[in-house]
Amino acid sequence: MERTTFEIVVQALSDFLDEAVGIFRTERDFPQDIAEDVLREAVDSMGLSTFSHRLYGKFDYKKAIYVFTPKAQRVALMLDAKAEKESDTATLQMSQTSMFVQFKSRGKLVSGQGLLQQSLSQNGGDIQVVSIVAKFEYENRGDGGYDLKRIVVACIPNSALQQSYNPSETDHIWAVGRNSPTRGEDFRVRLKFALLRDKQAWRVRELTIGYEFDFS
Repeated sequence: MERTTFEIVVQALSDFLDEAVGIFRTERDFPQDIAEDVLREAVDSMGLSTFSHRLYGKFDYKKAIYVFTPKAQRVALMLDAKAEKESDTATLQMSQTSMFVQFKSRGKLVSGQGLLQQSLSQNGGDIQVVSIVAKFEYENRGDGGYDLKRIVVACIPNSALQQSYNPSETDHIWAVGRNSPTRGEDFRVRLKFALLRDKQAWRVRELTIGYEFDFS
């Protein structure tokens, strides 16, 4: 289910890529605001099959949709946009993953329970939660706009797959977050694309201007 839903989002962004380049080049808003708008417009333009269920959470785009496999399956689609300069990570809040995060950084254990639900219920049935992050990498233009270089899309594993993706502090997909405890900032973690790709190649897709590169 995660893979099918992920492919829908990747296709939506791929179809919208030319428009995304133009929007980044001409808009003068903050890059993060532009990324959120592009993600929303790209997915909405696909015309997904939806059903009524109010979703909550700290994601830029949330929608209850049907995914056909070919049977109609109910999915809580959670999407988040990040606008950053080039890097191999995406920063996540703990409310954006259902996994128990555990890894070592500089010899110290870093751990925390994700706050996202594994699944939701409606009328006695389950709605699977699928969370995806799209990172828009850009460079500043001299005229005040931005050059969109690539979009890295990653499917964050559901906690039902904990043993496959983060069974221990030495076997994981994370890097230390950019939060500052001294300033009272909430704990964050970075999803490391290379480690996730090593676990399962299809979970990371790179859309580069002019062509798409599939790691699978």
